[in-house]
Amino acid sequence: MPEQKHTPGPWYTHRNGFSTVYVEARLRQGVIQEVAACGPTEAGQEQQEANAKLIAAAPELLEALIEVTASLAWNAHGECRAIHEGPIMPSSGAVEMARAAIAKATS
Repeated sequence: MPEQKHTPGPWYTHRNGFSTVYVEARLRQGVIQEVAACGPTEAGQEQQEANAKLIAAAPELLEALIEVTASLAWNAHGECRAIHEGPIMPSSGAVEMARAAIAKATS
């Protein structure tokens, strides 16, 4: 598993006034760390909230991608199999996309 350098999750969203939705992490002894700030968008508050929620989900999304790709094994014929289950058929390029996202998040 790649070394985790980001602020540990879970992350939460918190609106402060009208203009900013913050993504925050609660650290040891109740310390709150700002991870990101989502300002106003042309599409309005709904898009601003959606952006913050997507960012807040990042630690869980990364963990899920790491677990999914780690659970796959390729045989000599290039067939993908789940390590603990039967054959699976990932969509074309899905595993490569997951690996690229993991690399982007951890490098």
